[in-house]
Amino acid sequence: MNFSPEQSLLFSLVKTSLCLRDNREAFSVIPKEIDWSSLVNLAARQGVLCVAREGLTQKGGLSRELLIRWDLSVQKLEARNKRQRVVIKELVALFRENDIEMLLLKGIGLSELYPNPNHRESGDIDIYLYGNFERGNQIIEELGIAVDNDGSKHSKFFFKGVPVENHKTFLNVESTKADKNLEMHLYKILYEQGFDPIMIDDTHVRIPTPDFTAIFLSRHDITHFLASGLVLRHFCDLALFFNKNRERIDFANFEKVMKEDGHYNLICSFLEIGQMHLGLPKESLPKFLIDRKQVETLANWVLEDTFYNKYRSVDKKEIETMWVPRRKLLGVKQLFRSKWKYDSIENGLFFKSFIFRIYQNFQLLNWK
Repeated sequence: MNFSPEQSLLFSLVKTSLCLRDNREAFSVIPKEIDWSSLVNLAARQGVLCVAREGLTQKGGLSRELLIRWDLSVQKLEARNKRQRVVIKELVALFRENDIEMLLLKGIGLSELYPNPNHRESGDIDIYLYGNFERGNQIIEELGIAVDNDGSKHSKFFFKGVPVENHKTFLNVESTKADKNLEMHLYKILYEQGFDPIMIDDTHVRIPTPDFTAIFLSRHDITHFLASGLVLRHFCDLALFFNKNRERIDFANFEKVMKEDGHYNLICSFLEIGQMHLGLPKESLPKFLIDRKQVETLANWVLEDTFYNKYRSVDKKEIETMWVPRRKLLGVKQLFRSKWKYDSIENGLFFKSFIFRIYQNFQLLNWK
């Protein structure tokens, strides 16, 4: 696809920042037609505001006022990440006091892959308590913290202002056959391989092994892609993760698992974006990609959706406060616009998903 000057420069800034190759000279001249305000807004929407700022080695045409605002936004995101790290340490200590170990999923664990861990934009803290889901919720409630336990996959609560999701299951096993199948693979890996330790200051924190995360992260991103689309941060995560762990991932098993439920083509296209635009070295992956032309075509469709997805332009708070019938109609429109995404996984999957969506809409809970 053809990129705007702002999109092209954003790729260069991100590539320079990630340093997956020797990319410090990723760009030599900043085009005069760059609209810096649009570029900063684009970086924010794509979840790479801090990463792009880190890659900015030239400031030609960038006003001092906009640079200050950009830097202030970076500082705000850095502060949020540091606050999350404090909360993670306190949660680990809290659960260990109650003889419960905590596994950290995604989030800060992926942040450690970045040159500056505080520059990865993060949302919720996702945790798994090794079968102590209910007990974990009870411990939080005993602190006077409200726990939202309406979901089938996880509960939600705020710990010192930071949103936390306590996972009962890793995936939406009650919703799709693919999630049920992948959940079994994840449990098998978890109990065969255990965990990897990372240090957050002076605290040992458990994260999954690379074989687990390769499957979990891939399915997580594919689910987001189908529901509302991805942003550049998702592709940065994948590129950094596969580059760092290429010697430890069982790629033969990964390929087998991804093919079982039709995810193979799609995850290949995500990794292709990492190679084409983010500096992911080809040697970071074995030669397991399918027909190159097919993968490149799909990757271009995915990128077009990433930059021009109309659904993502609607503010989340606006959707949540929208008149329910209107919100449902918007969801149906998005589903039909996304038919090609479902077709890239499995013929007929779109219609199965459409029927399931109709079934969901008859549930009273979904009309609140």
